[in-house]
Amino acid sequence: MQKASSTVRDVARRLPARRPSSVRRTTDIQVVPESAWDGDLEVRGSARDARVDGRGTLTASETTRLHLTLDNRSVVTGLAAGLPGAVADALVGSAAAGGFRARLRALPEGSLDPDSPAAALLDDLPTVRLISGYGRLIEMGPQPGRPAAPLPGICTGWAPGGTADRRAQAGERLLGRAPAAPPFRSLLDHPDDFHPADSHAADSHAADLHPETPPERSSMRRRRILEVARHGGDLDIYQYFRDSHLDAAGREGSLHEYELHAVATQGSLTLSALSVRPRALPFPECPLAAAEVGVLLGTSLYDIEDSVRARLSGTRGCTHLSDVLRFLRFAGPLADRLM
Repeated sequence: MQKASSTVRDVARRLPARRPSSVRRTTDIQVVPESAWDGDLEVRGSARDARVDGRGTLTASETTRLHLTLDNRSVVTGLAAGLPGAVADALVGSAAAGGFRARLRALPEGSLDPDSPAAALLDDLPTVRLISGYGRLIEMGPQPGRPAAPLPGICTGWAPGGTADRRAQAGERLLGRAPAAPPFRSLLDHPDDFHPADSHAADSHAADLHPETPPERSSMRRRRILEVARHGGDLDIYQYFRDSHLDAAGREGSLHEYELHAVATQGSLTLSALSVRPRALPFPECPLAAAEVGVLLGTSLYDIEDSVRARLSGTRGCTHLSDVLRFLRFAGPLADRLM
């Protein structure tokens, strides 16, 4: 394994302009503790699929919203969303933890489109408690009598003997201030490059604008952009991912941030090119996982989830980078909508 470089603090200041004749999915998940990070959590999610025509005009094709609560065991205790009854009934009372995605796949046929924006939001729920754990680490620091963080060996950043492991063993504070995250809207080439706070606005033009959801102090937030365009006989794929923390003073810091570029063959969706740029990560060892993604070349995006689990587990991978890579499974269904 390569020697760890210094902590990555190269936060993005500007994202690529949307491409003509492309499709994109944007998702936004906000996690807010009801009282403390160790207790119940409120989760607010929204997502949008949109088409961009040859002149660069964007039109939303599908939107969804999600609002739920999780108890301290990650059990879904309340749900308010436009989900089919069979989906809502299956979620309430179930734990958004190990096995959750398998339960989603086992839902009655026709109850949840596995390629939909709603499925993309639900797919992220098992990571909510992990995301909230970083909020606890930042705001509360180490606490006597409880594990400081994930077990050593779970990922590159938590390699045995690495920075995080040594700090945990010494009882030191694991995380300091994350690098300042620019206001998300300032990253965009055009305000409607990301979906609006109210994706169900009656005025379709208003729904394409982007009055960003008001920031909630002491919260965590995950935003994604996945864009697919044709390039010759291939699909050109771009993804941006940012986990951020908003502290009690209203300062937003970028905790996990990646940009990804990939090329996949149309039809088979076989990856022929893949590169990942770490933008902001919490520990010096974290960026090393990005250098390992080449093991996925030749993989079909139809099999990307299994391939990521098989080839980038443990200290070869990063939990959050795996989330980025797994999200590529939606590139194929999006490509089917290219004009």
